[in-house]
Amino acid sequence: MKIGKVNILDIASFVLLHCIKNEISISHLKLQKLLYYIQAWHLVYFSKNQIFDEVPEAWVNGPVYRSVYNKFKDFQMYNRLEYKKDKLDKLESEYKDSIDKLNVLSKNQIEFLNAVIGNYATMSHDKLVLLTHSEDPWNKARKDCKPFEYSNNQISIDDMFEFYSSKLNQKSIS
Repeated sequence: MKIGKVNILDIASFVLLHCIKNEISISHLKLQKLLYYIQAWHLVYFSKNQIFDEVPEAWVNGPVYRSVYNKFKDFQMYNRLEYKKDKLDKLESEYKDSIDKLNVLSKNQIEFLNAVIGNYATMSHDKLVLLTHSEDPWNKARKDCKPFEYSNNQISIDDMFEFYSSKLNQKSIS
């Protein structure tokens, strides 16, 4: 099976469009967590292959991808990235190049993206922050940090793979 890899900003565009088309609230903070779960579960379901190269950093409010942060930093963390439905055509046009670049992904990967987004996107950004805070990869990366201390420690791809693989194995046993 062919496994494609794309730029994280192209995946971010896909996630934003998916949420907007489906009238799902999306914030910069939530976008970061959705990208994290896309990468984490992609590692598990696609034999430890990353869907994009960037590694998340363990920030106070959970995993953050620096390039996505830099692109959307003008939006406040909790503000919704709002686009009116009537402006959807303009947004689709703006993101067309990014979406076209997803053609390197297999049909299984596109189905996978939709499934992960469908599972996590309906959660609030607060719930997603709490979820990442309760999981080992983020906690391991922040082990030497105080609760509100700045950190750009990277979250290990190996830790992500091991943790989410074990979660999948626990579910299949029960």
